[in-house]
Amino acid sequence: MKSQKQKAKQKIIAILIVTFMLAMVFGSISLPNTWAIGSNTNLIQNFVNGELSMEAPATLAFNNLSVGVAGNSLANMDYVNFRDTRGSGIEYSISASMNNMFTSAAGTRNYLLNGNIAWFPQGCVLTGLESSNTEGMAKGSDGKFDAARTLINTSTNNGMGNYRINSLNVNIQYYGWGDQKAGTYQNTLTMTIS
Repeated sequence: MKSQKQKAKQKIIAILIVTFMLAMVFGSISLPNTWAIGSNTNLIQNFVNGELSMEAPATLAFNNLSVGVAGNSLANMDYVNFRDTRGSGIEYSISASMNNMFTSAAGTRNYLLNGNIAWFPQGCVLTGLESSNTEGMAKGSDGKFDAARTLINTSTNNGMGNYRINSLNVNIQYYGWGDQKAGTYQNTLTMTIS
Protein backbone atom coordinates (compact mmCIF):
# COMPACT_ATOMS: atom_id res chain seq x y z
CA MET A 1 0.00 0.00 0.00
CA LYS A 2 2.79 2.30 0.80
CA SER A 3 4.23 1.91 -2.65
CA GLN A 4 0.89 2.67 -4.24
CA LYS A 5 0.62 5.78 -2.15
CA GLN A 6 4.13 6.74 -3.13
CA LYS A 7 3.35 6.13 -6.81
CA ALA A 8 0.25 8.32 -6.57
CA LYS A 9 2.33 11.03 -4.92
CA GLN A 10 4.91 10.82 -7.68
CA LYS A 11 2.19 11.06 -10.31
CA ILE A 12 0.69 14.11 -8.65
CA ILE A 13 4.11 15.78 -8.41
CA ALA A 14 4.85 14.88 -12.05
CA ILE A 15 1.50 16.36 -13.13
CA LEU A 16 2.20 19.52 -11.14
CA ILE A 17 5.69 19.85 -12.68
CA VAL A 18 4.35 19.33 -16.21
CA THR A 19 1.49 21.78 -15.56
CA PHE A 20 3.94 24.35 -14.16
CA MET A 21 6.26 23.90 -17.17
CA LEU A 22 3.37 24.23 -19.63
CA ALA A 23 2.16 27.32 -17.79
CA MET A 24 5.67 28.77 -18.03
CA VAL A 25 6.04 27.99 -21.73
CA PHE A 26 2.59 29.11 -22.83
CA GLY A 27 2.48 31.91 -20.32
CA SER A 28 5.70 33.47 -21.62
CA ILE A 29 4.57 33.15 -25.24
CA SER A 30 1.25 34.82 -24.59
CA LEU A 31 2.75 37.82 -22.81
CA PRO A 32 2.56 40.98 -24.90
CA ASN A 33 5.80 41.45 -26.78
CA THR A 34 6.03 45.22 -26.89
CA TRP A 35 9.33 45.42 -28.82
CA ALA A 36 7.75 43.56 -31.77
CA ILE A 37 4.73 45.83 -31.96
CA GLY A 38 5.33 48.44 -34.64
CA SER A 39 3.88 51.56 -36.04
CA ASN A 40 3.48 52.45 -39.70
CA THR A 41 4.45 55.90 -40.92
CA ASN A 42 3.17 57.11 -44.27
CA LEU A 43 5.81 58.98 -46.26
CA ILE A 44 4.52 61.80 -48.43
CA GLN A 45 6.61 63.74 -50.97
CA ASN A 46 4.99 66.41 -53.11
CA PHE A 47 6.67 67.42 -56.36
CA VAL A 48 5.43 70.85 -57.37
CA ASN A 49 5.58 71.71 -61.02
CA GLY A 50 8.34 73.95 -62.31
CA GLU A 51 8.38 75.93 -65.50
CA LEU A 52 9.37 75.99 -69.13
CA SER A 53 12.40 78.28 -69.45
CA MET A 54 15.26 79.21 -71.77
CA GLU A 55 18.45 81.30 -71.87
CA ALA A 56 20.42 82.43 -74.93
CA PRO A 57 23.32 84.86 -75.42
CA ALA A 58 22.41 88.54 -75.08
CA THR A 59 24.37 89.51 -78.21
CA LEU A 60 25.38 87.78 -81.41
CA ALA A 61 28.04 89.54 -83.50
CA PHE A 62 28.72 88.79 -87.16
CA ASN A 63 31.87 89.16 -89.26
CA ASN A 64 32.37 92.45 -91.10
CA LEU A 65 31.09 92.79 -94.67
CA SER A 66 32.26 95.31 -97.25
CA VAL A 67 29.71 97.49 -99.06
CA GLY A 68 29.38 96.37 -102.69
CA VAL A 69 31.09 92.97 -102.16
CA ALA A 70 28.79 89.94 -102.02
CA GLY A 71 29.48 87.57 -99.16
CA ASN A 72 28.24 85.66 -96.16
CA SER A 73 28.68 86.84 -92.62
CA LEU A 74 28.62 83.99 -90.13
CA ALA A 75 28.00 83.96 -86.41
CA ASN A 76 27.91 81.04 -84.03
CA MET A 77 25.36 81.13 -81.22
CA ASP A 78 27.43 79.24 -78.68
CA TYR A 79 24.52 78.00 -76.61
CA VAL A 80 20.81 77.96 -76.02
CA ASN A 81 19.90 76.41 -72.67
CA PHE A 82 16.34 75.29 -72.08
CA ARG A 83 14.48 73.18 -69.58
CA ASP A 84 11.07 71.70 -68.94
CA THR A 85 10.45 71.15 -65.24
CA ARG A 86 6.65 71.33 -65.45
CA GLY A 87 6.36 67.59 -64.84
CA SER A 88 3.42 67.27 -67.22
CA GLY A 89 5.00 65.73 -70.34
CA ILE A 90 3.19 68.23 -72.58
CA GLU A 91 5.04 68.84 -75.85
CA TYR A 92 6.63 72.23 -76.55
CA SER A 93 8.74 73.98 -79.16
CA ILE A 94 11.31 76.75 -79.41
CA SER A 95 10.87 79.17 -82.28
CA ALA A 96 12.42 82.46 -83.35
CA SER A 97 11.52 85.43 -85.48
CA MET A 98 13.01 88.77 -86.46
CA ASN A 99 12.24 91.83 -88.52
CA ASN A 100 14.61 93.56 -90.93
CA MET A 101 17.89 94.86 -89.53
CA PHE A 102 18.29 98.65 -89.66
CA THR A 103 21.09 101.15 -89.22
CA SER A 104 20.76 104.69 -87.98
CA ALA A 105 21.99 106.01 -91.38
CA ALA A 106 19.26 107.64 -93.43
CA GLY A 107 18.62 107.04 -97.10
CA THR A 108 18.40 104.05 -99.40
CA ARG A 109 19.50 100.61 -98.30
CA ASN A 110 19.76 101.41 -94.62
CA TYR A 111 18.24 98.01 -93.90
CA LEU A 112 19.02 94.34 -94.35
CA LEU A 113 16.01 92.16 -95.10
CA ASN A 114 15.23 89.38 -92.64
CA GLY A 115 14.94 87.15 -95.72
CA ASN A 116 18.73 87.49 -96.08
CA ILE A 117 19.34 86.09 -92.59
CA ALA A 118 19.17 82.35 -91.95
CA TRP A 119 20.01 79.85 -89.26
CA PHE A 120 20.97 76.18 -89.43
CA PRO A 121 19.62 74.13 -86.50
CA GLN A 122 20.16 70.82 -88.34
CA GLY A 123 23.93 71.22 -87.80
CA CYS A 124 23.78 72.18 -84.12
CA VAL A 125 24.52 69.81 -81.24
CA LEU A 126 21.63 68.92 -78.90
CA THR A 127 22.75 67.62 -75.50
CA GLY A 128 20.67 66.33 -72.60
CA LEU A 129 22.08 67.57 -69.28
CA GLU A 130 21.70 65.89 -65.89
CA SER A 131 20.77 62.57 -67.57
CA SER A 132 17.99 64.16 -69.67
CA ASN A 133 17.11 62.08 -72.72
CA THR A 134 16.97 63.69 -76.20
CA GLU A 135 14.70 60.97 -77.58
CA GLY A 136 11.48 62.34 -79.09
CA MET A 137 13.04 65.74 -79.80
CA ALA A 138 13.51 67.05 -83.36
CA LYS A 139 15.64 69.95 -84.56
CA GLY A 140 13.92 72.51 -86.74
CA SER A 141 14.70 72.92 -90.41
CA ASP A 142 17.38 75.26 -91.73
CA GLY A 143 15.98 78.43 -93.25
CA LYS A 144 15.67 82.19 -93.56
CA PHE A 145 13.85 84.52 -91.17
CA ASP A 146 11.33 85.81 -93.69
CA ALA A 147 9.03 83.65 -91.54
CA ALA A 148 9.23 82.34 -87.97
CA ARG A 149 11.74 79.50 -87.67
CA THR A 150 11.65 76.46 -85.37
CA LEU A 151 14.70 75.46 -83.36
CA ILE A 152 13.35 72.40 -81.47
CA ASN A 153 10.09 70.44 -81.33
CA THR A 154 9.30 67.86 -78.68
CA SER A 155 6.66 65.17 -78.57
CA THR A 156 4.43 64.12 -75.66
CA ASN A 157 6.41 62.85 -72.63
CA ASN A 158 9.72 63.81 -74.27
CA GLY A 159 11.92 66.82 -73.64
CA MET A 160 11.40 66.84 -69.88
CA GLY A 161 14.59 67.91 -68.14
CA ASN A 162 17.52 70.22 -68.87
CA TYR A 163 19.03 70.66 -72.37
CA ARG A 164 21.65 72.64 -74.25
CA ILE A 165 22.08 73.43 -77.93
CA ASN A 166 25.64 74.26 -78.99
CA SER A 167 27.04 75.62 -82.23
CA LEU A 168 23.90 77.09 -83.76
CA ASN A 169 25.14 78.81 -86.92
CA VAL A 170 23.45 81.99 -88.09
CA ASN A 171 24.29 83.45 -91.50
CA ILE A 172 23.72 86.81 -93.18
CA GLN A 173 23.71 86.50 -96.95
CA TYR A 174 24.75 89.82 -98.54
CA TYR A 175 24.35 90.24 -102.28
CA GLY A 176 26.72 93.20 -102.68
CA TRP A 177 24.29 96.06 -103.25
CA GLY A 178 26.32 99.11 -104.17
CA ASP A 179 23.91 101.49 -102.48
CA GLN A 180 24.08 99.73 -99.06
CA LYS A 181 24.72 102.29 -96.32
CA ALA A 182 27.80 101.64 -94.21
CA GLY A 183 27.08 101.32 -90.51
CA THR A 184 26.09 98.95 -87.77
CA TYR A 185 22.81 97.17 -88.42
CA GLN A 186 20.80 95.89 -85.49
CA ASN A 187 17.62 94.06 -84.66
CA THR A 188 16.36 91.59 -82.09
CA LEU A 189 16.09 87.86 -82.63
CA THR A 190 13.07 86.94 -80.53
CA MET A 191 13.15 83.35 -79.29
CA THR A 192 10.14 81.85 -77.53
CA ILE A 193 9.55 78.53 -75.81
CA SER A 194 5.95 77.40 -75.54
